[in-house]
Amino acid sequence: MNKIKTLFDIPTAAETSEPQESRITLNEITLLSKMQAVTRYNLGASSIRKAAEDCGALVRIGKRVAYHRQTLDDFFESIIG
Repeated sequence: MNKIKTLFDIPTAAETSEPQESRITLNEITLLSKMQAVTRYNLGASSIRKAAEDCGALVRIGKRVAYHRQTLDDFFESIIG
């Protein structure tokens, strides 16, 4: 049975020979976890949550909280100018 790969998996010696193109980047993920959003935007968790609430990027699925990447990207782009 194949294990589902995540961004936080450490590749084993056998997996290091696979091409870089097969890796998932944060640009390809639609819903970011808290840690992924903090890493992508280089902000604290509280700042990310406040920004997501302000722009409507906060997504709740049951108890899980996720952040819509494209909405946050657009929000930060509008702030930058």
